[in-house]
Amino acid sequence: MAITKLGSQLARNLSLIAVFGCGYNIATAASFTSTVFATGSAVNATQPDSITIGNGSLWAEYSNGASSTNYTGTSTIVQYSLAGAVQNTYSIPGSVDGLKYNPNTGQVWALQNQDANSRLSLINPATGTVTTYNYGDPYPSISGSRGFDDVAFIGSNVYLSVTNPNAATDPVIVKLNNATPTTPVTFTTVLTGTGLLATDPDSLKSTPTGGLILTGEGDGALTFVTNPGMATQTATSLKLSAAPGATIGSPDDALFATADSGTFYIADTATNTIYAIAASGLTPNSLFVSTATAFGSVDQTTGVVTPIITGRSLHGMEFVPSAAAVPEPSTFGISLAGVALGAVAVLRKCIAR
Repeated sequence: MAITKLGSQLARNLSLIAVFGCGYNIATAASFTSTVFATGSAVNATQPDSITIGNGSLWAEYSNGASSTNYTGTSTIVQYSLAGAVQNTYSIPGSVDGLKYNPNTGQVWALQNQDANSRLSLINPATGTVTTYNYGDPYPSISGSRGFDDVAFIGSNVYLSVTNPNAATDPVIVKLNNATPTTPVTFTTVLTGTGLLATDPDSLKSTPTGGLILTGEGDGALTFVTNPGMATQTATSLKLSAAPGATIGSPDDALFATADSGTFYIADTATNTIYAIAASGLTPNSLFVSTATAFGSVDQTTGVVTPIITGRSLHGMEFVPSAAAVPEPSTFGISLAGVALGAVAVLRKCIAR
């Protein structure tokens, strides 16, 4: 959070303390407004799923009902401006489930066929070219029933989630041996499902603290990995549950909202729509999840999901923070000094109790 924004929040909090006294709880209620960002019908595509943000564009994958085990059918990848205008489209064989912008290279990674016979295609937005790679050992020996679902980038390291483990000792997250793919693409195991709720790996994202968060669709759980691939690596699972009186479906994606305001972009497969959900009053680094029936916030201690939007089949999502508002220095200084003086007396009373 920028210091000017932190100071502005502090000014608001101090003024509330001055007005309401010691009993005031410094917290902000979140608000959400949903609008349609884009529809598949506008690009003659269906079933939006994975989305990613990069270099001022939103990229969305429409699977069009293509097979996730062979190359029957094609997926449509659409590059949109953040205003929703179509900038480019790409057709890639098979079902592209994982889609992620690589900030190190400016390329978009499209993971083909997550359930068997996987391949990797890299889209170069500058040239409009697509380069395809095959996976090397040990993937060929398991390619008939397993594949790669999603990709995450932490620094120069590249991690993939692995689908359909047959045993708890099978890998569920691997690390590429080369950040820049070569043919064949090789990897090493980072995490197995042993002792974790990770029998159905799905979406994979990096966290604000440099870790990974893996969504277990069939498990109804999230797995958090700190220091992935290091000797100090740890992994814990959080089982998700519905808040009282609410229902949630199987989770598809999860992320941390890294600012107190911004926009969530979420793909709704059932209605062939991508929504933009403007949010304010968030707690930075709060956790959100998209499920088969809802978009909701997650209690990171209990795993309880409180639905925010329901009745939709929500899948891939991303969060874009709002630009921080910067008050005029003179106004900020005067207002902060004023409310501080007004709050000091109240705070002294609080401390004296």
